[in-house]
Amino acid sequence: MNGIERQYHLFVPTSPPDGPMSLVVLLMGGDAGSWRFPQQGRWEETAEQERIILAFPVGIVMPPNESAWQLNTDAQSRHDIDFVEAMIDHISASHRVDPHAVYAVGYSLGSMFSYELACQMSDRFAAIASFAGSMPVSPKSCDPERNVPLMHVHGVKDPIIAYGQPWDWKSWDSVGTMRDIPSLVEFWRERYDCQNERQAESEGETHFVYDTCGQGARVEHYRLETHGHDWPDRLGGVSTHRVMWSFLSSFTTPRR
Repeated sequence: MNGIERQYHLFVPTSPPDGPMSLVVLLMGGDAGSWRFPQQGRWEETAEQERIILAFPVGIVMPPNESAWQLNTDAQSRHDIDFVEAMIDHISASHRVDPHAVYAVGYSLGSMFSYELACQMSDRFAAIASFAGSMPVSPKSCDPERNVPLMHVHGVKDPIIAYGQPWDWKSWDSVGTMRDIPSLVEFWRERYDCQNERQAESEGETHFVYDTCGQGARVEHYRLETHGHDWPDRLGGVSTHRVMWSFLSSFTTPRR
């Protein structure tokens, strides 16, 4: 990409279906060069059962981004967006990918970058789920063509990405102040004009659902009262990866 070699790892089920397959892009955190993802074995087991493709893009440090993924994308800093777009095209050229069933899952910095995808690639991603990230208070560019359904999971005790207060990114990175999590959820709820709210509490967690949104979107948020920054094993007694896949697979992009 732009004269720089970029890499991704791919998981393809051993018995592909006759028709096109869903594609899930899993975005690792800030460890540049890494691609391993939390609950990866479970994701691959589900991909084998559901016959879906998993893509694990490898982030690299490129100025001006702080680590693996560029945040607060503008016209001069689209290299990671361009990479993801090219990766989807490259995979689609050799595998039968359903263009209406492409999804993203992010962890930590990968979660933050997933919101860049919601802003910049709403035409390509049918839905997004993430854990332990946020987005800038003042995004330089976020005018999505469609409302991408979103699920955000976050621990109240997260010592790295604060739940209840905004925080400043490294001053030299031009990302600016990042949203607290209630503000993050409210940003998307308000943007999507969601008219209905409901919540359910279980031991140690609260599940918020905002629906009746524009374009049939939905925003969901799991607040984990005693959880930190490590990927949670379960949500409501169900493996986290399964909860996320159930959410993602409920949506497709419009078929014109």
